[in-house]
Amino acid sequence: MSKKRLFAVSVSLVLLGTACSGTNGQSSPQPAQTKAAGKEPVELVLYSTAATSDEEVKQKLSDPIEKKFPNVKIKYIKKGNGTNINELIAAGQTIDLYFESVNFFNTVTTYQLAYDMTELIKKHGIDLSAFENTMIDYARSMSNNGIYGLPVWTENVILFYNKDLFDKFGVAYPKNGMTWDELTELARKMTRNDGGKQYMGFAASPSHMLRANQYALTMLDPKTDKAIINTEPKWKQLFQTYFMNTSDDTGYRNVMTSVLKNKLPYKDPILKDQSLAMLAYLSQLDWAASGPGGMNWDIAALPTFKELPNVGSSAYPFYWGVTAQSKYKDEGAEVIKFLTSKEYQTSQARSGTMTTLRDDAVKKQLAQDSKHKDKNISAIFYNQYAPMPKKSAFEGDAQKSYEDAVHEAALGSADINTLFRKIEDGANKAVDEAKVKK
Repeated sequence: MSKKRLFAVSVSLVLLGTACSGTNGQSSPQPAQTKAAGKEPVELVLYSTAATSDEEVKQKLSDPIEKKFPNVKIKYIKKGNGTNINELIAAGQTIDLYFESVNFFNTVTTYQLAYDMTELIKKHGIDLSAFENTMIDYARSMSNNGIYGLPVWTENVILFYNKDLFDKFGVAYPKNGMTWDELTELARKMTRNDGGKQYMGFAASPSHMLRANQYALTMLDPKTDKAIINTEPKWKQLFQTYFMNTSDDTGYRNVMTSVLKNKLPYKDPILKDQSLAMLAYLSQLDWAASGPGGMNWDIAALPTFKELPNVGSSAYPFYWGVTAQSKYKDEGAEVIKFLTSKEYQTSQARSGTMTTLRDDAVKKQLAQDSKHKDKNISAIFYNQYAPMPKKSAFEGDAQKSYEDAVHEAALGSADINTLFRKIEDGANKAVDEAKVKK
């Protein structure tokens, strides 16, 4: 995923993060004040690749942490000109706590921030069995069997849809438990020209569907860093199902070429123009309510493959870790323990952020203090997570070749075998260039 998209995802997640009070004037239970490790005042420097505003970090993270630990002061450094991660490291700036999405592990390794928290986790009584298994398995696989970070919040891929369009054409709404075959048929019913306006049934976010795909495929072999697009047959099935079957329509493709500059429909067609009926996208609920036209929307679980019943996308968690350079590792561990505690996770969940815990009681609280509580919230946890496979450190460099080819596949402008050879060549070239720069 590009840094720009990582920023967008990170900001959305923080916006959905937990405040210390609920909406409508209802206060959430406040945690008791606790000393973090020692009693002396401690300043912990917090950093992320997300350029989240100071105000948001204060409200959603710093204030809850400092209320819980009166001796801790969070110093947040916002990413920007002169404060990019490489610039901070070069300037000798110490970072105590670092968080990022699934690229967390590559970043902390690249900049020598990685610290195996195994002993800290034991010392501070953090129960790893409380987390969703796939997230911990991924953390271990990306930490040389140690554990560099713990998941604090997450997302997955779900289906958003415009209720008014389904009502307009008298078609039943999408529902939890659909297969991809059923989704394809539903998309074809919704793809039509009416009154001179072209409507499109379905589109999927290329970056998220590729990275969090249901078959848990990687783009590169993590051992060789070579593209596996032509050695893993399931990649063809994914391209066909996610992007090609539902775009196989002349009117749909005309919109792609004449309006969307050879790209798949994305947020604007569903939010602004309201010509797209369904979009598979990350489970960020606020974005669906942000359109200027006030889209009448709801959600359903991501459709599944017949051979993978009840398996949705993989999780898309954000990991927090204590860095190798921090002098306050115990204090940092206590902060992470708090952020992954049931009390904080419940408060987060109620405001609309997915928990990383396995606890069903916490999951049931999702969005109950948010303006989206009347939506089909059951869709978000309806499927189980696909595994999160170990990935090459250069997976992000290969992604552009895969992602660009999605649009060509949807347009039907190239033979799939020819297209896959192009992906392979482009991905391998991008990795080679990245290795030279590293």
